[in-house]
Amino acid sequence: MNSEEKILRKLKEKHDIESMISFDNLNIQEELQRNPYYIIKYKELYIKEQNLLDEIQSKYDELVGKRYHFYRFESDENLTKAEIEKYYLPKDEKIIKMKKIIRKQKIKVDFFDACYKAFEKRQWAMKTFSDNLRYGGV
Repeated sequence: MNSEEKILRKLKEKHDIESMISFDNLNIQEELQRNPYYIIKYKELYIKEQNLLDEIQSKYDELVGKRYHFYRFESDENLTKAEIEKYYLPKDEKIIKMKKIIRKQKIKVDFFDACYKAFEKRQWAMKTFSDNLRYGGV
């Protein structure tokens, strides 16, 4: 299991969304009241992780600029822009490490975005289910 899968597994263990989004006619009223809290909670977690991703991305862009400057002006080789971008930057250890950090953070962002959207959809599903119970549709 790679590190990305481990991150996703840990997130799923900590946030058991699959069981949290289920409801039935016995607990629908309680879940209707609780759902707005979950929407807010997971939207906030998504925003927090997205902001962190934006910061990491900004640092990545800064790193690429520094590494490009190094290869272009400070290395002993006389490299062209195309050579640097095609051969040197993709193999630069610092850039590779930063890309890995970005991938891991993106997993968290995507997870919390999916959670947030699941609770938004759940709100509508519960309302429809409740209306059907109330008006004899179920």
